[in-house]
Amino acid sequence: MPRTPKFHRETALNNALKLFWRKGYHATSMKDIEEEMDMRPGSIYAAFGNKEALFKETLEEYSSLAEDEFKQALAQKSSVLQGISLYLRNIAVMTETCAPTQACMLVKTLLEFTPENKAFSEPVQSYLDKFEQLFTEAFQQAQQRGEIGSSQSPERLGLLLQTNIIGLRTMARREIPRQQLESLADDIIARIIPAS
Repeated sequence: MPRTPKFHRETALNNALKLFWRKGYHATSMKDIEEEMDMRPGSIYAAFGNKEALFKETLEEYSSLAEDEFKQALAQKSSVLQGISLYLRNIAVMTETCAPTQACMLVKTLLEFTPENKAFSEPVQSYLDKFEQLFTEAFQQAQQRGEIGSSQSPERLGLLLQTNIIGLRTMARREIPRQQLESLADDIIARIIPAS
């Protein structure tokens, strides 16, 4: 007898992530989810729970993927600052072939929900805090290697980098020319690292 195709949870989750990333939570209907995941309602509930639970899982997955992208960029360069620059340039050249939208899913969610809606706002704040810490640690490493001066604050640079990344992703949504985005990425790393 032919075997029943195995349910690929990761593929289904990735499809849901792209859908929520593109449309946001409120604009995404259960019908949208069923079509995008190619699953019946009962199967979705059995595998992921309700819409809220599924959305929270996609936020967690997005955060994990974004963290991996940053770490991979750092690993590709011998210099921490060159790795950060590569990460920024990767954001600048991101197209809809590899992402449903260039805007950050976490920031989109933060703007979609009020702070009072803690079920969504608190996890997003936690993920953003995690990224700020990740950037801070990268600058701490750069400082230990002598790439930035000892008078510089890795914490301040980490927050400044996060702010600029959010801005760069927002500019990318404006569909300005790729070359201009790449120049902005280069300018960011040059501006947030004062001469030692």
